[in-house]
Amino acid sequence: MIIDAHVHLPTFEPLSCLQEKKERLLLEMEKNSVDRCIVIADSWPVSDIGSTEECMSLFPAGNEDGVYVIGGISPIKDFDSQFEVIRRGVEDKNLVGLKLFTGHEPFYLTDGRLDAVYDLAIQTGTPVLFHSGWDNRQYSDTAFAEEVAKKYPTLKLVCCHCWYPHIGSCQDMYKYPNVFFDMSSIADDSKIYGELSGLARQMICEVPDRFIYGSDSFSCSMEQHLTFFRDLDLPEDVSKRFFAENAKRIYRL
Repeated sequence: MIIDAHVHLPTFEPLSCLQEKKERLLLEMEKNSVDRCIVIADSWPVSDIGSTEECMSLFPAGNEDGVYVIGGISPIKDFDSQFEVIRRGVEDKNLVGLKLFTGHEPFYLTDGRLDAVYDLAIQTGTPVLFHSGWDNRQYSDTAFAEEVAKKYPTLKLVCCHCWYPHIGSCQDMYKYPNVFFDMSSIADDSKIYGELSGLARQMICEVPDRFIYGSDSFSCSMEQHLTFFRDLDLPEDVSKRFFAENAKRIYRL
């Protein structure tokens, strides 16, 4: 089984409505033999990749498409109303996680306005994901991730993109058992991903219950990410955990 635990609705094609974007995603899953996936909504109420409410309407809990939804939330945009949306979403089991777009937006993981999000996540057993790496990586620096992990030891905290391109930063976080690593987008640049493959394999094998497969499609290529991780030639038991079992457990699919 393959679960792509990090995808978005497509934005680069001339698709006129959310339903068309949904159909394009399902076609991409079929093309790549992906059994299930998790769509991550934007943290803003109006977005090309779909708001939390829009993504939940496309993929309600128990849908037959095998698609789950992670809701986005931002402390700097309509926080109170967005918080109510995600609260209802997790309580009604329409959301399997919550996403913070640190770096895409100018706020830190330690922003006090996020305490309510962390508290909700702990109460409901819902993972909180955060964007890391790339540009403006200071907002999700490992020092801030450590601070949150220590303050909330029962919070499931998922680092998206593994501080790309400095993916070795994940190793500094192994000591926090509540921190997990979503490897989406690390195969985005074929010019350098050969340099990352050995370290990626090493890390997955070091803590095989903590790494999660994702592609960041449609921002990145689903096919390219599957090729990259299959070429790592992971041991069979590790491969099963990486490609599906860890996501099933962490997101309670």
